[in-house]
Amino acid sequence: MKEWIKKINENKFQFFFFVGVIAFLFVSLIVVGIVGDNQVDTPDDNTPVLPDEPDDEQPTNTETVEKVALPFDVNMEYEVVRKFYDRNGTKEDQEKALIKYGSSYRTSVGTSYAKKDDSAFDVLASLSGTVLEVKENPLYGNYVVIEHKDNLKTCYYGLSEVTVTVGSTVNQGDKIGVSGTTEIDADAGNHVYFQVLKNNKHVNPENLIDKKTTDL
Repeated sequence: MKEWIKKINENKFQFFFFVGVIAFLFVSLIVVGIVGDNQVDTPDDNTPVLPDEPDDEQPTNTETVEKVALPFDVNMEYEVVRKFYDRNGTKEDQEKALIKYGSSYRTSVGTSYAKKDDSAFDVLASLSGTVLEVKENPLYGNYVVIEHKDNLKTCYYGLSEVTVTVGSTVNQGDKIGVSGTTEIDADAGNHVYFQVLKNNKHVNPENLIDKKTTDL
């Protein structure tokens, strides 16, 4: 009887010992798996972090958008001797936008700028572009037309001297000529008659100065 009870106790011990070993191994596997996952997700402090690769499918636009500039040196002391005719403008501005030629009046579709001492000055490209026209007109004198991006054109009338040719590329601020006088507006003195066209429609140059071409 004692031998039989002893065998039962030994079998129980072996059973529980076996179950305990299995449980220990199972728990160990789980712990090792968790630690392994954490080691994969967490980079070593000594491991260098590489920057993200640039996306070749998204091109970077580094092109600079220009702002409309005055057609002469910004440090020059100037005055507006002829304004752009605006139907909604003040009566004073409208009168200053009338060009008297002989016994008739014409409305100005540009702005005439002159140096305060009425002397000649260099005329500069208001924007970068390509010279579209260089011609002489009996009423407006020598003039230059430059074509720009965003459907813009600028015109410079009354030049006593032209320093560019048709087809040449000019950068903003490049000299394109020298101011002079016009037959049609002798009262304006030595000046440049500056016009801006957007989609071939005249717009008031004074309203465009220092504005981005993409905002016009």
